Amino acid sequence: MFARALFPTDFSAYANAVMACLADIKPAGLRSVLLLSVIRPSDVPLPEEVNREAMEYWRFKVGEGLHLARLALEGQGLHVDTRIEYGSPAKKIIDVAEEEQVDLIVIGAQGVTAAQEILVGSVAFEVVRRAKVPVLLFKQEVVRELGHLLCQRVCNQLFHKVLYPTDFSPNSEAAFYVVKRLKATGTEEVYLLHVQDRRVMKLRSAEQLEQFDHHDMERLETYCRALRLKGLKATPMLRHGIPYQETLKVADETQSCLIVIGSKGFSAVQELLAGSTLENVVRLARQPVLVIPAKQSER
Repeated sequence: MFARALFPTDFSAYANAVMACLADIKPAGLRSVLLLSVIRPSDVPLPEEVNREAMEYWRFKVGEGLHLARLALEGQGLHVDTRIEYGSPAKKIIDVAEEEQVDLIVIGAQGVTAAQEILVGSVAFEVVRRAKVPVLLFKQEVVRELGHLLCQRVCNQLFHKVLYPTDFSPNSEAAFYVVKRLKATGTEEVYLLHVQDRRVMKLRSAEQLEQFDHHDMERLETYCRALRLKGLKATPMLRHGIPYQETLKVADETQSCLIVIGSKGFSAVQELLAGSTLENVVRLARQPVLVIPAKQSER
């Protein structure tokens, strides 16, 4: 499913902790990793022709870091290539992913403490918004002990329990196609969630809401039957509230290890009405999030 992955790194403690999790993707077919480091213009503010000494320093420094990272990943049985680029990190990540024809982009989402929200940096979210391949955002809870920065995994079994939120849009269907293939990764249980947005439904009558609930639960049950045929335990869940808030609640309640979500809903108008579910789930979820991009025809 994901034979070749792109992993951008800045060699920070957080990035190194995420890199240590790459082997967790091997059950999904991961065999090869492309390590990418992007030298920012702020590191070498002048063009390379003018400031060759600074550029050579950064290339040497980055090259050493990539070499050590490569050795670590090869020790886990992965084939590793490396690449150094200069420019805007988000743009370079997206461009390299397309040029190298990778199946997946894996990127770290900077975290804070277990008691606080996990935040996603601008680079990570820009990659999520613009990437044409699936993006896996690893979440690490960051704590400080005796002055040292420690990064801790939220879940040690990436694919064990999966939460799949759906609005029944075409892109949600694309995400469901990925979910159906997760049995081989060791997935045992999938929670299928649909949230009736109270902000959109507040003008509906009680009778209409009951009809919507009945219809949507039937659709969830249809998805569940398809997963059960694949040997997966599947649980339908229908909630009322704000979609991203309910998604986060269910992820914690079910102790899900991974959230699989489509990157685009029905329309821009719906997103304006309902708020950006994707953005908030990506930014605030404690769990890793696998984002499946919109089809090219829908972009």
